[in-house]
Amino acid sequence: MSALQIVELIIVLITLLIALFCLKITLQTKRRYEKIALKLGAGEDFTKILDKYIKDVESVKNQNDQIAEYCTFLDKECSESIKKVGLVKYDAFINTKNKLSFALALLNRDNTGIVINSIYGVDSSNVYTKPITKGSSKFNLTAEEVEAIKIASEK
Repeated sequence: MSALQIVELIIVLITLLIALFCLKITLQTKRRYEKIALKLGAGEDFTKILDKYIKDVESVKNQNDQIAEYCTFLDKECSESIKKVGLVKYDAFINTKNKLSFALALLNRDNTGIVINSIYGVDSSNVYTKPITKGSSKFNLTAEEVEAIKIASEK
């Protein structure tokens, strides 16, 4: 055997020893990872638990998006519903008592809706309605109707 072959053999042996050492470290690291993963997963594979957790989080995110969308829909629906009520009772005529006439304002969030005016008289009663848009009407309003709208608007 020549000196060159001996040097080559030594280099191969050193390379083999380094490879075996790296393999040993890799196996030890793998065993430590498995031990930690089993400990964290209470006996189950931690990666499977982590995958399930990620899927659960995505599911919750989808549900949150659906809830937010539904809340937006409800907010729009509620903005158009009656939310504010104003009532003013009064005597329409001198010969009536007990304030049996009334003006009733029914408004949504934007102060849009109707005002109902019921005028009670000894011989007759009449009921009138007027549309209200953003707190006012294109029709003439009585003082009682204006007051009912004001009361409702302030709520």
